[in-house]
Amino acid sequence: MTLSTHAAAAHRLAPGGIHPPPFEPAPADWFGAVEDEDHILVLGGPGSELMCALLRAGAANVTHLRAHERPEAGSASLVIVPRLPSLDWLATALPSIHRALTPTGRLMLRAGPQAVTQTRIRRMLTLHGLSAIDATEHGQVLAAARPARTLS
Repeated sequence: MTLSTHAAAAHRLAPGGIHPPPFEPAPADWFGAVEDEDHILVLGGPGSELMCALLRAGAANVTHLRAHERPEAGSASLVIVPRLPSLDWLATALPSIHRALTPTGRLMLRAGPQAVTQTRIRRMLTLHGLSAIDATEHGQVLAAARPARTLS
């Protein structure tokens, strides 16, 4: 298991001047079955509790990066963002997230319950080539996937 840590980003106000809610770790079961994932990347914030929970749930390889600047290309079959600091952060991080995903990789992020925020996030994910965007049964987690390429 490899653990990389970068300098944490300063807290910023979420869109509309609202402070982000205090961090509460998302339970590992919010992200579904992890046994079949080759490599899981937990991106941002304090993720050590989630990382340990994913390993206990059967994940083979989990890495936690506090910042999004340098994930390896094609290194993660699942990227998890356990806490979304702001929409600006997501807009900046999406190119790195897309780069880190394997060709059929998935992204799961804890978006919160606000419908307006989830709609904006869905638009951003679509613009970055992700599809199959849906809210999980818990309502606060959005899931998206890189579409499989078909050869014509």
